[in-house]
Amino acid sequence: MSRKRFLVLIVAMVAIAGLVVAGCAPEAAPPPEEEEAPPPEEEEKPPPAAPEEEVIEWRLQTPFPTGFTTYWAPDNLCKYIEEMSGGRLVIKCFPSGAIVPGLTEMFAVHEGTLDATWTGSHYHTSEIGFAGDLYNLYPAGLSPTETIAWVYEGGGLELWQEMYDRKNLNIKAFFGGLNAAELFGWYAREMTSLEAFEGLKFRTAGIWGEMVNSMGGAVVTCPGSEIYPNMERGVLDAFEYSTPGADYSAGFHELGAYCHGPGIHAPQSAYELLINKDKWNELPSDLQAIVTHAAEAMVTRHMAMQDYQDTLAMDKLRDYGTQFVYLPEDLQKEIVKVANAKYDEIAKEDPFFAKVLKSQRDFVKSYRAFKAFAQPKPDLMTYQE
Repeated sequence: MSRKRFLVLIVAMVAIAGLVVAGCAPEAAPPPEEEEAPPPEEEEKPPPAAPEEEVIEWRLQTPFPTGFTTYWAPDNLCKYIEEMSGGRLVIKCFPSGAIVPGLTEMFAVHEGTLDATWTGSHYHTSEIGFAGDLYNLYPAGLSPTETIAWVYEGGGLELWQEMYDRKNLNIKAFFGGLNAAELFGWYAREMTSLEAFEGLKFRTAGIWGEMVNSMGGAVVTCPGSEIYPNMERGVLDAFEYSTPGADYSAGFHELGAYCHGPGIHAPQSAYELLINKDKWNELPSDLQAIVTHAAEAMVTRHMAMQDYQDTLAMDKLRDYGTQFVYLPEDLQKEIVKVANAKYDEIAKEDPFFAKVLKSQRDFVKSYRAFKAFAQPKPDLMTYQE
């Protein structure tokens, strides 16, 4: 074999061997597929903001000045309602004369000039009739606890609303506050008989004022804030206003008059919260419930505060040197007699007055019988060494 052919054979064999080896080798792995990138994470969106709750703002005016203890109740009632509503109902309390003239608040609520007032029904008997006096400080009337029981359980609250509805007044009425008997008044001389009212320029209001006029007095009606200057100027000879705490806070003891008691002309003073009925109807039900129960709570809260302040004030009046006069019992009985004769007279002419009066008389007849048997007298429970 020639050398050339031998080289060709070797090359051919090498080539065949390469093919054999290549055929036996495993297939090359395909290139790895590129993993798909995960989609970009979406940014978390904050939850939609809750709509801001509407804040309802009202204006309330009371016929009492800021310095009097009587102002405490409406001012704190407004604060309670704002707290209990979480700030959804804000009622700003104004003193007498801040928005409308003092003692005109009820009609301002009816007209919508005010949203509410905290007042006494005896201040507007010219609009609602003498039944308004049966809810506030009338002579020989209900005691504080009798008032609470009659109003809330004896039908008094329904009659209270009827008193305004029957006159087509745009008002929602609530029992709003209470204090115990008032002082009988401050007089330049000791009052020992009904004849002492003859010619007396006397500040009072309501049905007691009618009685004083019938006894020869000259009744002058004015807001509490005007009593002090009217006494100094001689516009008044004497006056009655409220309880010892309220009278002391007003500085009435400085006028030098005799302080008379007990308050047979006003065994209690019940106050009312009056709200414009349109504004009331616009309130959601939960806010209506808050206002209703806040007013209920203020009745006992106000009485507790006022009783405590009255107790302190009596001590302060004694320390000041105030001269106290306790009305003779025969004079008190005479006032009760005159008062009931007047009520019977009014009832003949005013069917609604008669309706309220009968409701109260029927209630207290049973209530007092129960208390006379079940309730010990405080003086018998007083500890004595």
